[in-house]
Amino acid sequence: MRFQYVESFLKATSSGGGDDYINISARDEQGCYFNDILNCFMEESEEDDDDDNRLPSYMFKMAKKRRLDEMNSKPKEKQTRSPGSSAKQNVMGEDGNIRRGTWKDSLWWLNYVEAPHLLTPRLKHKFRRRFRMPFESWQKLVLMLKNDDHFSVWHDGSTDAFGTRASPIELLSLAVLRYLGRKCTFDDLEELTFISERTHGRFFQAFIDYGSTILYKAYVISPQTADEAKTHMHEMNLAGFNGAIGSMDASNVIIINCRYGLRQAHLGHKLSKTARTYNIIVNHRRRILASTGGHPSRWNDKTIVLFDEFIQDLRNGKVLCDNEFELLERDADGNITSAQYKGVWVQVDNGYLEWSITIPPYKCCSDLKEVRWSQWMESMRKDVECTFGILKKRWTILDKGIEASIIENADKVWLTCCALHNMLLEIDGYDELWEGEISSDPLLNENAPFSVRRLHDDDEANVRLHSDNLGRESNNGEIIDSDHAGPGRRTKDVQEVWKMGQEQFRQRLVEHFDILFESYEIKWPTRVKVPRSV
Repeated sequence: MRFQYVESFLKATSSGGGDDYINISARDEQGCYFNDILNCFMEESEEDDDDDNRLPSYMFKMAKKRRLDEMNSKPKEKQTRSPGSSAKQNVMGEDGNIRRGTWKDSLWWLNYVEAPHLLTPRLKHKFRRRFRMPFESWQKLVLMLKNDDHFSVWHDGSTDAFGTRASPIELLSLAVLRYLGRKCTFDDLEELTFISERTHGRFFQAFIDYGSTILYKAYVISPQTADEAKTHMHEMNLAGFNGAIGSMDASNVIIINCRYGLRQAHLGHKLSKTARTYNIIVNHRRRILASTGGHPSRWNDKTIVLFDEFIQDLRNGKVLCDNEFELLERDADGNITSAQYKGVWVQVDNGYLEWSITIPPYKCCSDLKEVRWSQWMESMRKDVECTFGILKKRWTILDKGIEASIIENADKVWLTCCALHNMLLEIDGYDELWEGEISSDPLLNENAPFSVRRLHDDDEANVRLHSDNLGRESNNGEIIDSDHAGPGRRTKDVQEVWKMGQEQFRQRLVEHFDILFESYEIKWPTRVKVPRSV
């Protein structure tokens, strides 16, 4: 019945009134209405296998011909730039009319690029608070990006396939710093810069590729020789930790949108969310000397340190084996002598493997000398904890979580933030040697910090006693006999740290510290205050 209606409609609307079914455009209103009906029948006919309900072939051919005629009759639209490359926002023009806005209409372009007005310290401070970097340093960073091939798409004069000028690196770099520093979204950046979030995402990927390679190698430099290590050991030598190059620890960073297949490995015991773990080494001035790539947060410190290339090179004597230092010790007659050592070591907590280059404080001990030494080390190795705090406070993305379905991108974000951290240390002058010092003599410093004052507290309640007071507990829980845990056999030869046992070398460090402490030669390093760049 439905096809009889269609056929009668065709005859009524045809110009000849006969069997001319092709010319149905004589009456526009009926023809347009019929076209919708015919398209509906045509779609049903293509899906219907019943011959009784199938649209007659002449109707099918006529509908198909009409569709092609309509497509050919429409004027071809001019091809424009992809909608993902430009943000569609309206602004009011100078003539008072509404027009489509461009990145030249953004406040960031006006205030920071075209006509910067950061003339007062207050405005410069606001710029740094908003973008985590001084204005002049940001301008230098822009020049670096413009000269690098990672950003060739956005270099001055570049255009896309449609001839549209590329978005400026100035705005895109500001957007990346805002994204890392405040953990906003690319949609927020589109609203602020009039540049699409798709473009911001592409530039962000290029920036972390650049930051994790070129920028990281330029600012995170691991010392390889004794001359390079001296500047990092200055504060440790003042504190009585000769041979120590810095402190080491690991931190977790939340990963959002982690792939389901990797979820179990990235669920650790410290966080309820998926996370990556990064192991870093810093000197006392909070400068990062080395960092591992990311590892699943389920791994502990003992496992992660096996994949730390810098630590493995120290353990095998491949780097810094030419560094020499001395430790004071007492001979059999009680006379103070010095012994020579080669190599370096780092301060760690008790979660790492028992290597001679990774020295932790004592967990349980009955000797007041060991208690003082452990407390002093706990105070000194807070620099690595402070570094984690600075990183996550300055770059909020590390604190709130990195949105990365590809794990490698999360590692690139971490390495980029480490490079920017060291860059800002140099800009602010905080990377210079800490020349200030506080003596451990209580008579000279009535207002000494707690780290110094507690060294002179001889109250036995502060001595961490073992249950039987006969031995000490090592990292793996075994009891070490006190009679066999001393400094070991004395020798006049230069000893290599990486070939010694951990407990043997640690006892040498305790004895050296005790000698300096009794003569009030222990110093608490302090930084001479310098104004931070704005």
